[in-house]
Amino acid sequence: MTRKPLASRVSRASQARLGWALLCLGALAAPTARAAEPPFALTDPARIEAGKTRFGATCAAYCHGSEGVGGRAPSFKGRSDFVPAAAFQTITEGRRGADIMPPWGKAFTPEQIWELVSYLNWLSTQPAP
Repeated sequence: MTRKPLASRVSRASQARLGWALLCLGALAAPTARAAEPPFALTDPARIEAGKTRFGATCAAYCHGSEGVGGRAPSFKGRSDFVPAAAFQTITEGRRGADIMPPWGKAFTPEQIWELVSYLNWLSTQPAP
């Protein structure tokens, strides 16, 4: 008994649905993948300042504290383990579980998120409290 190839056993409509689903999944993943690298130097003083301003307005009051020290999250100062790409992903997508953080990917552009990351990157080079 010879079996037909899978493609000939699956209806065209099912193949089309599968193709559409894979295309949609790729489109959903694309923004994070495209923004995996910052579009500017993270050491740019103007970008660090823009990130500091945004951080003070949206991140400091309740969760991260003034200058990234205190609040409900660990300090950003003196963090030798800071990874910019991981910070970008966390800010964009948020985090669930005991260490919850809301996603900011729809509120800020990727460039604005990278400005936040540039500020956090700068904080990580400052002496720990």
